[in-house]
Amino acid sequence: MEKLFPFIKDRKKGGWRAPMNDSGELVGYNDLARVSFGIRTVHYLVRETIQNSLDARRDDAEGAVIVSFQMFDIPREKFPGREDFQNILERCFLSNRDDKKCREAFARALEVIKAKRLSVLRISDFRTRGLEGALQGEKGSLWSGLVKEQGFSVQKEKDAGGSFGIGKAVVYSCSELRTAFFASMDKDGVESYTGVAKLVSYKDAEDRWTTGTVYYSDENKKALIDIFAMDPAFRRRTSGTDIFVMGLLPIEGLEQEMIRAVLDNFLLAIWLGNLEVEIGGQRITKGSIALYAEGLPVEKPAGSSHHKEYYEENRMIQRYARMLLGEDEAMQKVELEAAEYGAKYGFPDGAATLFLTRGEGLNRRILMSRHIGMKLFEQKGFPSGIDFTGIFLIKENAMGQAFRRIEVPSHDAWEPGVLQDAAQEKRAKEMYAGLRKYLKEKVRACLQTEDESGVDAFGAGDFLPDVEEEAVRSSLAECRGKRRETLGCRIKKVKKKKDVATATRLAPLHARSLCLACEKGCYRLSFIAPRKAERVRLELFLAGEQTSAPVRLLAASLSGRARAKLEKFEGNAVYLQSVAKGAKIFLDYTIDYHDYCLLEVKYIEDARKSGAVPAAGKDE
Repeated sequence: MEKLFPFIKDRKKGGWRAPMNDSGELVGYNDLARVSFGIRTVHYLVRETIQNSLDARRDDAEGAVIVSFQMFDIPREKFPGREDFQNILERCFLSNRDDKKCREAFARALEVIKAKRLSVLRISDFRTRGLEGALQGEKGSLWSGLVKEQGFSVQKEKDAGGSFGIGKAVVYSCSELRTAFFASMDKDGVESYTGVAKLVSYKDAEDRWTTGTVYYSDENKKALIDIFAMDPAFRRRTSGTDIFVMGLLPIEGLEQEMIRAVLDNFLLAIWLGNLEVEIGGQRITKGSIALYAEGLPVEKPAGSSHHKEYYEENRMIQRYARMLLGEDEAMQKVELEAAEYGAKYGFPDGAATLFLTRGEGLNRRILMSRHIGMKLFEQKGFPSGIDFTGIFLIKENAMGQAFRRIEVPSHDAWEPGVLQDAAQEKRAKEMYAGLRKYLKEKVRACLQTEDESGVDAFGAGDFLPDVEEEAVRSSLAECRGKRRETLGCRIKKVKKKKDVATATRLAPLHARSLCLACEKGCYRLSFIAPRKAERVRLELFLAGEQTSAPVRLLAASLSGRARAKLEKFEGNAVYLQSVAKGAKIFLDYTIDYHDYCLLEVKYIEDARKSGAVPAAGKDE
């Protein structure tokens, strides 16, 4: 290799190098781009890294892409450039000592780097292309897209699973050092590695501010062209990429949560034979998905920190697995006919497959996916009174490409508004609306009995707003607007169905959210009740840049003359009773998230009863 490229010998001398700020923007600890993956970190780590690996499959590869997650530890001396990196952490601490949260974070990072041993997670993929472009380091290459670029998409292949290059942020969120090494062997045999630390702006030895990103690289901040020997039990022999998460966050039950995340997001990919996953000594394949799915817990034990929806989702994963493996006798399989849907848009017969089944307690949703087999989202808004679930798989064709174009950056919704051209957006809206109508008609035709035919009279559900779509549009609008610097909120008002002829209704509330004590996770939500209600459920979510996740409530109480009673709080929900019309309500609550955030609230009039959990505090 050195004979062909003499300069390579100069690219084996690595060191930590920090680009200068040049009087530009300073990066602080509360940079929202860094905390967007703070909730359900394991879920997103698995989802984003496997998606990238599937996208990087070699054209000449035979068999499934293999992704391996392995934990190990190293002596601190093996951390590349450890003393220099420790000095950088100290400068981050001193340069930002007026920020309490920053001080605490870097004090912890210094403890980690000074410890005798360091925990590491290695994520490796096989039958993939590796980080092509590491030798040249040019923009647009796979190496540059992963290591250097922010907000660009380097995955342009027609069959790629993702359209936006933003998922890598989660790697740093899993590290107490916010540091990862990216090693690779590309298809030409070039071996390379680069270290990246996403820190904060700090002053260097010459009193100059840095950008906050630090690279372990050659003098030009390009990849080191050499073997990266970090894991003593591993030596790469074929093309692919290895990600080393340095100073892995201690997460209870990490391997089990990884297995669940794989099944939740890539059940279809594994069933299709596109993917196999190794986690520790366990291997998830098409032949073993039934075993791992049935091993998921479906009953909430006493003292569990998971919300009840966690266990409901596990039950649905098990049901999806049975459907795909032919173990569900009630399952029906429907191939798309272009004459029914798709001919107008150039989609041929067989462009997609719909799996449907009936059963008590099912979620009345359809899991949506494209040919690569990654779960996108679960489509809602189907006829009332039919307990069913389904899977809709778009195959590799023009249909898959058309819907890929309208995926939001988090790959968990379709929104025509992401298109910049008005005519294209209009056509995409018609295309998606047509698909929803087709799916509803198939649910009715395949599953609805004569006794249930009047439940969704005249197809009224087709004309009602979809809660998830409204949330997506709201999120997109925020991304296009200016950055928020203070605590905000999104409020959703949902009216409970009173009978089969009344549908869910969405309306705005007069509401605002205030941060009372950020470091303690204390906040106040105030709103005006739109009407009298016997029972109301408020569901609270943290809305990140790309996704939202339920908060975990630690305490809740009402302040002032609320004209309502606090029944209980549970998980991310607060339950109110005897809510008066026009009542001004102040809800003080504490969550396990200590940062400024965008709050999302669902307001649901709910007549159902459930078991009580004592609330912290009393009504005043």
